Amino acid sequence: MAKIASLEVLRAARAHPSTADPTATLDQFISFELQIRTPEDASDPVDLIGSGPSLESAIADAVSQLCVRPIRVHHSRQRQQKDESFQWVVTICEATVNESADPKREGAGRYVSKSTDFGLAIATIRAANHAGLLKPIYRANHQKMLRQSSHELVEELTEVLGLGTLAEQKKLEADSVILDHLNRVASAAVVTAANSPKPESILSLYDTSTWLYDAQGRKRDSFTDTDLWFAWYPGIEQAGRTIDSVIASMPAAPASKIPWIVRLFENPQSWIRFRGAVDLEDHDVMHVLLGRGLQDQDEAFVLGFAMGTAKQVRWWEYHFFQFLIARLYPEPYRIPKFLHPAFRLGVQCGQETGNQNLYKSSLKNLRPLTVEDARREAGIDTDILRRYYREEQAAIPITIASLRL
Repeated sequence: MAKIASLEVLRAARAHPSTADPTATLDQFISFELQIRTPEDASDPVDLIGSGPSLESAIADAVSQLCVRPIRVHHSRQRQQKDESFQWVVTICEATVNESADPKREGAGRYVSKSTDFGLAIATIRAANHAGLLKPIYRANHQKMLRQSSHELVEELTEVLGLGTLAEQKKLEADSVILDHLNRVASAAVVTAANSPKPESILSLYDTSTWLYDAQGRKRDSFTDTDLWFAWYPGIEQAGRTIDSVIASMPAAPASKIPWIVRLFENPQSWIRFRGAVDLEDHDVMHVLLGRGLQDQDEAFVLGFAMGTAKQVRWWEYHFFQFLIARLYPEPYRIPKFLHPAFRLGVQCGQETGNQNLYKSSLKNLRPLTVEDARREAGIDTDILRRYYREEQAAIPITIASLRL
């Protein structure tokens, strides 16, 4: 048995003749059988049959049933191990693709086994996972993020080691090796964090400064050239860009339906909305005006700032909203209590700078303007923002959101 992402492979072998395709003759085709199961169907394994003129093509045909698009094995080889087993190395690509409209996805996988059938099959499935071709029900949640990191690491190491231009096959294999290690590190980090006796200090367990510097080691003043929602932040120094261009770089946060309780208190159309309630488009503009990213701490400051521009905030509303976001909001909208100083400072900052009741304005109208002009229209003083950000760094040390302010 082998596990790839959320998929368990119970059996992988050439199929018995009785289960093979009855229309194919044995001298023309090899039939291959995969038996799989998922956590949702743990008691009901599924059998998949593939066929082809070679073992690799039969395996590709079976594995294609797990993928969003058909695949083909581009290359495979074996390496002898000391215990008389073999390490199978497989590179795959999409079988058909319109490359002008949709670049071909490729991946590499490795697996050690004494069985040729099982080793080739698992290496092929791992290659499909590496390429991002497995169907959503089989994928690991953060595989896309880890794939991007492994790809960037291969490019940087190639440059550092002076290797010139690596052959595509070697690059894919190196990418898959790094991805395997990143998955192990990520799993270890999750286990460590889940068992931490002090949840508020989880981020201090790791060197989070890697998000703060570019490939040359320079401190970033912004990071909008990324698809990772938790790494993206516009920073204050974006004066020459338009609000529209910064928002266009904003990656999508993990997909989730907005819960009713969030809509009840933050939707500007709700009859019991809090001060500061804005629609999603205006909320994005607020992030850019304040130079804030998309992490919980950033959200806390943005929510607080919007409320603060009412200039007069009722004490019960201020405290009840903090209770809501810490206790009643579900994940991923819940903001833990140790990040609430960002909300408090956001309220105070909004009371000191920004037009009165800024949250009631149509901030979408600011999108064609440069960030500098938009801040001027919104009455936001960047010197005041910087002062509050220094206070936030002191109040909530170590977090990524604080370190990049």
